Amino acid sequence: MGLRFRKSVKIAPGVRMNIGKKGVSMSFGGKGFRVNTSSRGVSVSSSIPGTGISYQKQIYSTRKKRPQRTRYEQIKYQQQKEKAMEEARNKVEQYEAHIDMLLTVHEEANDKVYWKEIANSDPPFRIGEEDGPNVKELKKQIDEYKPTWRDRFFNRVEAKKRQMLSRMDQAIKEDEEIYEEWGKNKGIAQRVIANDLKAWCEVIDTAKPFEDIEEMGSRVRYQFDQSRRVIARLDINNREVVPQKVITLTKTGKVSEKNMAKGKYLQLYQDYVCSCTLRIAREFFNLLPVQEVIVNVYDESPAEEKYGCILSVVFLKEKMDVIDFTHIDCSDTIEQFEHNMKFLKTKGFKLVEEIR
Repeated sequence: MGLRFRKSVKIAPGVRMNIGKKGVSMSFGGKGFRVNTSSRGVSVSSSIPGTGISYQKQIYSTRKKRPQRTRYEQIKYQQQKEKAMEEARNKVEQYEAHIDMLLTVHEEANDKVYWKEIANSDPPFRIGEEDGPNVKELKKQIDEYKPTWRDRFFNRVEAKKRQMLSRMDQAIKEDEEIYEEWGKNKGIAQRVIANDLKAWCEVIDTAKPFEDIEEMGSRVRYQFDQSRRVIARLDINNREVVPQKVITLTKTGKVSEKNMAKGKYLQLYQDYVCSCTLRIAREFFNLLPVQEVIVNVYDESPAEEKYGCILSVVFLKEKMDVIDFTHIDCSDTIEQFEHNMKFLKTKGFKLVEEIR
């Protein structure tokens, strides 16, 4: 039997000092409830006198963790911290990319189509009289085919040639598709330059030039007339596309969200509206032989709390052709054209009349 030693000394009513082999502890309380503190932690015990029923629980322990566990928890904490910082960075980068997208809608446009050149173009080859490009390429591969020593050794030369010849039908089909595509494009081009408004609609429907604007909740409608003029209407429909908060990273890598200053928000919204307006005009000038594009923008006026026209601009082709659309101020660029726009720095757009 091991030697045990324990001595309890009363210091004050309800306070005792306990001395044992493993150290000194303090007890507070009476028979029904007692708190014990020692170098190993803090525990509480309670009992019902005379019943033998008691309860004990350790509420704090000073037990040291083994180094391996401490290291594991440190690594886990660091990983969680880095993950949170990465998520914060991604959120801020996504916000900044969204702002850049709103301000550069006008920079993305279809390439200019030269309809007269297409209408006057020669066929890619004389069908029925000469081979198309795919058949020519295949025949060239067959003529230039040089068998390897393995092909000769295993008698695979003729099999290789037959394999290449088996692709001839597919090459002929692809050449026919090229010729048909040329004929189709030539026909559309002739109709476009002849002011066939139905052909103009087909070009716009095929190109889908306003797809990204409409994905943000807006709607673009348009009509043509025989004077080579387009009248377009843009309904914004979604003011929430322009954020009203500023999202940044703190020095500790956390996300900070603050309300955007009203003046800054209104200026950002104006630039977005003007950027979309320029984009619509650019698309029509690039895709069709039009000379004039009128864009009327509709939305709710925050200054008047009414829905109506907030911007009306007449774009002329000769002016648009000389503008470099990279790194421009969209609001300032709009002022180079005939326009109706009333914008207050503290209230935003006011309703205006459409230009007829």
